[in-house]
Amino acid sequence: MARPLRIQYAGALCHLTARAYHRRPLFRDDYDKQRYLDLLSHYQDRFGSTIYAYVLLKRAVHLLLETPQGNISKMMQCLGTSYTQYFNRRHGRRGTLFEGRYRSYLIHKETRLAEITRYIHRAHFDRGLKKRKQRDYPWSSYRIYLGRSDSGLVEVETVLARFGTSLEEQRKYYREFVENGSLRENTYPRVISQQIVGPANFVEKVFAEFQNFQLHGESSSLKKAERILRAVSLMLDRDDILGFEEKRRKSLARHIAMYLIRRQTALPLRSIGAMLGVKASAVALAIGGIEKLVKQEDSPSKVKDFLKLRVPLLPEWFVDQPTIGEAPSGSVDS
Repeated sequence: MARPLRIQYAGALCHLTARAYHRRPLFRDDYDKQRYLDLLSHYQDRFGSTIYAYVLLKRAVHLLLETPQGNISKMMQCLGTSYTQYFNRRHGRRGTLFEGRYRSYLIHKETRLAEITRYIHRAHFDRGLKKRKQRDYPWSSYRIYLGRSDSGLVEVETVLARFGTSLEEQRKYYREFVENGSLRENTYPRVISQQIVGPANFVEKVFAEFQNFQLHGESSSLKKAERILRAVSLMLDRDDILGFEEKRRKSLARHIAMYLIRRQTALPLRSIGAMLGVKASAVALAIGGIEKLVKQEDSPSKVKDFLKLRVPLLPEWFVDQPTIGEAPSGSVDS
């Protein structure tokens, strides 16, 4: 049986579910869960996604992501591979960890965003738990919505803004929205076509966006990559930016260009390498080197500043693009 078409496009909002192979644990302890969140934060930053909600369960993960670059498959592949390698290494095992491909449900943001966060945040609820314990579950974004935990991982303002004016009022009414009603009432919104959740006219828009992304996405990414290369090339003449001798500046600039192209376009590593005359493995090493350099406390501040600058140093095209199924099988695993 053919696998369902993976639909992705710039600005898509997706509810993603990943489950353990043969119902084995995805997380054996809190250290595993924290590692997963650390990797999620890392790849969120690399691929420029916005996270609206998450929950980590014993055998499953739920994420609600928006991808301005239409690169959700690439992000989830990197996240799943990195976590599997970590998990196998730590626990002395081999082989697959996840049950096949992750499931993806395209969500109509204007009408279903809050409802899907409610579904995700209720995933860890249990009839035998008190509400205080439900609210303090440490591996869900629900605590962040209620102001019981701080995190830069999740964007909560968009959802909370629909529940009042003051922050206190928003949190109060959102809590009631999530917690009122029995667990049986936590049904998934009706899926209208091929894992698409929203009004009927949303299907037409989704396939139009998908077709346009297929036709023009790579071409647009290539143009953006070329502009990034030109912008980085111009930096070579500015000693005040990189502050290194010429040979070192040229090498570093190439690596920075790879890093920026990877973050700001949907191009795969092999395409980036083709532009610069190197293999995909060399691109991956260069990007990893820049990421490590940025994290070092003693790394050159001028390099960090360059990576952070977007406007006016880089032209307007460098800024991220604007934002724009069947129900999950079975009950939510715990």
